[in-house]
Amino acid sequence: MSHRRIFGGVLGLAVAIAGTGVAFAAHPAAAPKNVTVKEKFSMTMKPNRFIQDGMRFDKDVYTVKSGGKLTFVLNQAQEGPHTLSIVRPKDLPKTAQQVNKCKICEKLGKAHGADPNSDAPPKFPFLENGVGQDTPPKLDKPGDSGLVGPNRGAKVSFAVTAKPGSTLTFMCLIHPWMQAKLKVVK
Repeated sequence: MSHRRIFGGVLGLAVAIAGTGVAFAAHPAAAPKNVTVKEKFSMTMKPNRFIQDGMRFDKDVYTVKSGGKLTFVLNQAQEGPHTLSIVRPKDLPKTAQQVNKCKICEKLGKAHGADPNSDAPPKFPFLENGVGQDTPPKLDKPGDSGLVGPNRGAKVSFAVTAKPGSTLTFMCLIHPWMQAKLKVVK
């Protein structure tokens, strides 16, 4: 067998393998039909200096199919409760001052029927488009919100009805530094 034939066969095999690799890279794994959001908790304190609250969602970005389900689970033993509240990106607090005077938190907290002078649960555990109700909303626009907690293991599930290609921004109204995004895909 000539060197030219061997070289041609090896080159053809290499191109075929490389082409297969490109094909795999071009088709990422399918988005999940269901997604679980969890919280993480840590706290650091230095006397006479600061206290740092590390409460946060376990990811910055989640992905789910339109028509899927998002479940928010409290998996840490810590201060609760929490909300998962869809807001406009421009309404997210970005400074400590905005966290302490969170306008969207006040607006949606009022819609939940929360009394800022009480530790009692709010009148409505859920909001659909900013209106209080007793059943979980369909997540598709700002104003959709749900309360979960306060105990470890508490959870709430939402149907995700936002259109494919949408990105929903969400936060916790009680802990406004807890912020993340939900990418909705086909």
